[in-house]
Amino acid sequence: MCKNLLVVICLGLVSLSQAIGVSGQDGNVSSTRPVVATEVLGRGDEISLTDTEDEELKGMVLQVAADGTVGLPYLGRIPAAGMTVLEFERALNEKFRRFVKDPHITVTSVQFRSRPVSILGAVNNPGVYQMSAPRNLVEMLSVAGGLRPDAGSWLVVTRKDAVTADLTAGVTEMRVEITPLLEGKNLQSNVTIFPNDVISVAKSDLIYVMGDVRKPGGFVLGNRSQLSLIKALSMAEGLQGTAAPQRAIVMREASGKKTEVAVDVKKILEGKGDDMMLNPEDVLFIPTSTQKRVALRVLEAAIQTGTGIAIWRR
Repeated sequence: MCKNLLVVICLGLVSLSQAIGVSGQDGNVSSTRPVVATEVLGRGDEISLTDTEDEELKGMVLQVAADGTVGLPYLGRIPAAGMTVLEFERALNEKFRRFVKDPHITVTSVQFRSRPVSILGAVNNPGVYQMSAPRNLVEMLSVAGGLRPDAGSWLVVTRKDAVTADLTAGVTEMRVEITPLLEGKNLQSNVTIFPNDVISVAKSDLIYVMGDVRKPGGFVLGNRSQLSLIKALSMAEGLQGTAAPQRAIVMREASGKKTEVAVDVKKILEGKGDDMMLNPEDVLFIPTSTQKRVALRVLEAAIQTGTGIAIWRR
């Protein structure tokens, strides 16, 4: 049930990304939006102008410089950063009255380059995105294409100047549990995201159940630090009829050293042996009655490269 719910939520996040005003992945970090009078201009933004009376101003594009100013004919450099679109329009018209009796200068569009939000980690499309207006955390996750199957149970929002009510004053990082956030059980965690915020989605620890099982692959541990062997087998939907569980092996790495532990899974399932706890990145391998040892080496290489290994959430 939980797995299906998370799949539905992630699909919903992808659909939601098409409906909100945030765009520009890494390599295309800008977004042009219909003009909203209350939007604030920033350094690097490109402002398109028009004027019904002055041909020279029609189609003119101004870029806000690092010092927060733009350059115009007759006027030289004037302030722009920190002003709303409406304030900037009024300032332009007021200044041009020195040269034109009744100026009608209008901002037609703004290409925002001053509002980056970085979304990193276990999301489908990590990168830098530009915002035309503040958005909440769930909306920003949707912009990045939703969570990858190997996403962990928490994420971190980092803010340079935590002065809003969403984050406690003086705090620069906020840790958010993902499942309550996406299920709407903790509305307070769906904080407003602002320019220059960084959202980092942690990758979950995994355990792997491979070989002659019904659903081989990597399984997300979530909040758990360990997982019992029996539980891991149940997540892999049990053994195939051709399995040889009495010859199972757990591959484990500790302190840079790889070890292989022989495990009689058949005895464990029959209640004749103690269950075994699996650690993050452990690999439980169930051979078939005819499988050769070389299969272990092939499997190990596949896990290291991430090639052909399905990742499952439960």
